[in-house]
Amino acid sequence: MIMEPTFIVADEPVSMLDASIRTGILKLMLNLRDKKQITYLFITHDLSLAWLISDRIAIMYLGRIMEIGKSDDLIKRGMHPYTKALMEIMPKKVYTKGKTRSVLSGETPNPIDDIKGCKFSSRCPLFSKICLEECPELREFGPEHFVACHNV
Repeated sequence: MIMEPTFIVADEPVSMLDASIRTGILKLMLNLRDKKQITYLFITHDLSLAWLISDRIAIMYLGRIMEIGKSDDLIKRGMHPYTKALMEIMPKKVYTKGKTRSVLSGETPNPIDDIKGCKFSSRCPLFSKICLEECPELREFGPEHFVACHNV
């Protein structure tokens, strides 16, 4: 902070911390963001955490953006099958007895393999032939809400 940065990359900054320490670090980061006008690129596997602290969220799979949008919009109206799968594993306020959560099937492809088509196709419930042939481009489905999927 001595150098007064305006942009900080924070890669899993609180993932291995105790809950009380985690909360303190997050409060400090948000306080610094507001006081010093710092922008964070906050990298996390915890979608609920990203939602709490981010203005925008990009969902990535094997290094490719699958969906990107304003945090509230993405959480409430996530469209990509991978986003929906991540939403399924987020903690819920209300537990519905007897309701099972859907879990992705299949194995994650090797990230060093040259995957033709969509990188998520081997695990996607919306899979179709085009998914093997063409990598989907991001398309706008709402204001500042983009999804990379042939079948959305």
